[in-house]
Amino acid sequence: LAAVGMWHRVAARSLVRARSCLAQAARRASAPSSPKAFTPFRGVGTMSGIAPQYAEHLASLRKLMKDEGVEVLIVSKAPAFFWLTGGRCYVPTIEEAGPAKVVVDSEKAVVVTTAIEEHKMKNQECPGWEVRAAPWAGLPGTMDAIVAELVAGRPVEEDTGRLAGAIDELMVDLTDADIEAYRAFGKDIGDAIAEAAKSVSVGDTEYKVAGLTHLAYNKRGIDLVMIGVAHDERIAWDRHPLARLGAGDGAGSELKKVCMIATCGRRKGLVCSLSRVVCFGEVSEELRKIHDVCMEVDAELNLATTPGKTADALYALAAKAYADRGFPEQIEQHHQGGLIGYKCRHWIAQPGGTQVVKAGRAYAWNPTIAGKTIGTKSEDTILVTRDGSVENLTPSSDWPYVEAKTADGKTMKRPDILVK
Repeated sequence: LAAVGMWHRVAARSLVRARSCLAQAARRASAPSSPKAFTPFRGVGTMSGIAPQYAEHLASLRKLMKDEGVEVLIVSKAPAFFWLTGGRCYVPTIEEAGPAKVVVDSEKAVVVTTAIEEHKMKNQECPGWEVRAAPWAGLPGTMDAIVAELVAGRPVEEDTGRLAGAIDELMVDLTDADIEAYRAFGKDIGDAIAEAAKSVSVGDTEYKVAGLTHLAYNKRGIDLVMIGVAHDERIAWDRHPLARLGAGDGAGSELKKVCMIATCGRRKGLVCSLSRVVCFGEVSEELRKIHDVCMEVDAELNLATTPGKTADALYALAAKAYADRGFPEQIEQHHQGGLIGYKCRHWIAQPGGTQVVKAGRAYAWNPTIAGKTIGTKSEDTILVTRDGSVENLTPSSDWPYVEAKTADGKTMKRPDILVK
């Protein structure tokens, strides 16, 4: 009882101190000040250790702010926070934002977080950035007070406001450092999905396969932000197959013959999408036919992703590719993919879509076909290089590939079915 009483007194004193800090910060924020006398964001020179990749992102963001007449911008959404800092701003992965945000003006950029996250943000997630931490007791007011002090009465924009579209454009325009990181990431994730697929066994539930995939990705520092696993006839039923448990008697999701793994993985904000199919024993005639078509549609889309091509034109190309091969209905049953980068898709190709393919950006196409008894998918992440050529970022080493042909005679290596 004495110990409990002691901790209650300590907690009470901590709360009093937090409330005092909040009150002082609020008084400072509300006190009149001259803009000329204000020095934005104390601590000049504290960002000398920021990685060049993110320093370049910060510079491009400041240019946008200057062009748009924005004095202060608050970045809080996970994709933009990732792009700007390379760090994770969330705790539960289901959140779009978390206990960290960046306050940016023309001179400084400060990560504002809580005392709970301070060490992690300084040393792990955002090394080199200035970090200001608020007491957890009194949240969100304690963080708001720090933000108010930094803003000092100036007009503020949020990353979800009128600059949202422009920030999205900055995020997908990959710098040389982004491309280097994407290539290393793509190699690792391509090997990770192959490792997971090769570890699958007959009788595994979809949840077990999802776990094996998590393991292969996580050991390479990759977070799964989307994992779809489907076995056998369910591949034809569900285009986004969330994993299911088994029934224990083989009537549930236990694998009998064919397994499809579809993923979006993220590392330091960049996202790759890719899928693979495994078959135990001889590939059925139906699966062989639809997978061949799927790889050809995939090749058509990838090789047509050239600078200047519109989303509408790519949608029309996909529709024609399905129809010419005898599967006209498939275009209506699932979207075909589109622009990728710091989101699973920044846009998808749709009829009438006005978005334009540009060099120095990444794309992920995901054609799928549902047959009568089985389904399949072909998917990788590609880069449209500076010279306009197409590069597969996510190849899987030691995986069977096929030279898939397009209608005009071009070929591209696409991942075939792994037979075990």
